[in-house]
Amino acid sequence: MAPIRSAVARLLFHSGRIADRFSRATVYLSAGARRLAEMQADTIRSWDAFYQTHPSHDSKLLPWEEEFVARFVPDRAAVLVVGCGSGRDLVPLVERDCLVTGIDPSHTGLAIAERVLQTYNWSAKLIEGFFEDAAIGGAFDVVIFSYYSYATVAMASRRILALKKASSILRPGGHVIVSHAAAISPPRATLVRLGRMMGALTRSDWRVEPGDLVSDNREPVPSLSLVHTFEEGELEREAAAADLRLVYRRVSGGNTVVAVMSPR
Repeated sequence: MAPIRSAVARLLFHSGRIADRFSRATVYLSAGARRLAEMQADTIRSWDAFYQTHPSHDSKLLPWEEEFVARFVPDRAAVLVVGCGSGRDLVPLVERDCLVTGIDPSHTGLAIAERVLQTYNWSAKLIEGFFEDAAIGGAFDVVIFSYYSYATVAMASRRILALKKASSILRPGGHVIVSHAAAISPPRATLVRLGRMMGALTRSDWRVEPGDLVSDNREPVPSLSLVHTFEEGELEREAAAADLRLVYRRVSGGNTVVAVMSPR
C-alpha cells in the first residue's frame, strides 16, 4: 500500500501545482479583459470592506515616515496625503499643525478619518476619489503618496501623469514623497504576456505591464487587485519623465524604498 499512497500523494501534489498555475493564468487573462474603471471599482469595494471590518483607528507614522516628515515637512506645511484611507498618517500630520488635505477612493475609510478628526476637534480637507482623476484645489509644500499607494496606480504612463499632477500643485521648494516595496518578486513574463494579449483582443482601455502583480481579492463577485513591483531605477525613470529629480532615496529595513523628489 505504501507505493500506492506515495503515488497518489505525488499525483495530487503535481495536480495542485498545475491547478495553481492555471488559476494564476486565468487571473491575468481576466485582468486584461477588464476596463480600468472596473479595476478601480474593485479597489474601492475591497478597501470599503476592509474598513468595515477594521473600524478602529491607529494614528501613527512608521519609523521611516517619522524620519522623512522631520526632514522634509516644515512646520505648518500644507500637505496633501494621497491614499490617506482612515487617516493613519494623515492624523499625525494634523497633530503637528500641518494644513492637511487627504484624498482616498474609499468612502468608508474617509468616514473613519472624519470621525477621528471630529473627536479631537481637528480639521482636514478630505476628498473622495482617485488622485489621478480628481480635481485638487490649492497648492502644497509636500505631496505624500501614502505607504505604497503609488504602486497601485495602473500603467507607467498614468503614474507619470500622477507625478506631473503632484508637481504642478507644489509650492516653490516643495517635494513629492513616494514609497514602494523593495523585496517583492515580479510576476512571470508569461503571465504578463497573457494579460496584455487579452487586453489587445478585448480592446481594453489599459494594459497589464511587466512588474504588475495581479491577484484575486477572493470576493463573491469578480474582483482583482494590482500592485506594481519596481525594478532598479524604474521609479527614477518615471520621475525623470515627469520632470522631477530625485533628492533623497533610502531603503528602509530592506523592504521599503522611500524616494523624495522635487521639480527640475
